Amino acid sequence: MDTVVWLAWALVTLLGFLWSIVWFLISGWVSTLLQIALLIATIYFFKYGWQRAPAELWRRTRSFGRFFWNWVRARETQAGAGVEVREVVRVVPAKEFGDINVSTLLSLLMLIGLALVTRL
Repeated sequence: MDTVVWLAWALVTLLGFLWSIVWFLISGWVSTLLQIALLIATIYFFKYGWQRAPAELWRRTRSFGRFFWNWVRARETQAGAGVEVREVVRVVPAKEFGDINVSTLLSLLMLIGLALVTRL
């Protein structure tokens, strides 16, 4: 009898541990995804009705799944695979005297401000 109680205690402890992991996952970003899925399902149930909505959800989920899987499997084209790759080189004119960008302007303004603060 003690063995059965001990096995029941071990099983309940294991299930409690698994439930805590599931609860931890659902409480964060997984919960957000589940809420989005529930919102989409609700919209489908209002749009198509309770009889047609599960079939529409399944059809759209499969098409999105195929799109996502093809996107994951996509590869970059190889240069020697019959596709001509040309690199475009643009000539950028050099900065002329007096040209200044925003970063340099802000740095100069900070240095001027520090110089003014040290004089006060």
